[in-house]
Amino acid sequence: MKYRKRGEVGQVIDVKQNIAIISMTRNEACQQCGACSHGHRSEEMILEAKNLCNAKVGDKVVIDLSSSDFLKATFIMYGLPLILLFTGFIIGYYGSYKLGYTSLQEPMGVLFGFLFMTFSYFWIRANEEKWEGQNYRPVAVKIVEE
Repeated sequence: MKYRKRGEVGQVIDVKQNIAIISMTRNEACQQCGACSHGHRSEEMILEAKNLCNAKVGDKVVIDLSSSDFLKATFIMYGLPLILLFTGFIIGYYGSYKLGYTSLQEPMGVLFGFLFMTFSYFWIRANEEKWEGQNYRPVAVKIVEE
């Protein structure tokens, strides 16, 4: 597996089996997104990473995720629900038109769009354990000496 040359650095705050819980400062691109901050724009981010370098609490580590795995995980989490949102809208909109409910086209489009998107999140959640063994999780690859 190829990792990007440059990784982010964070500090291990806990270790559970082969998973390191890492505190790190958000980089500029991450601060702009805010998707994982749940509305809080704090500088600190906590994440779980595979502990390949056998880091201990207090160690500073380089965190990385292979580029292809990052793109796959991003597509699963954001692309798939977006595609199903649009697909549901189109099915609801044109389905109600075909059934003769022209006054309900837009509400049915919105309803079906949200139903399809909600289904995608339940499907992602149901398959989370299956994907757990794959490489969608960040990896602590190296301990950084201070």
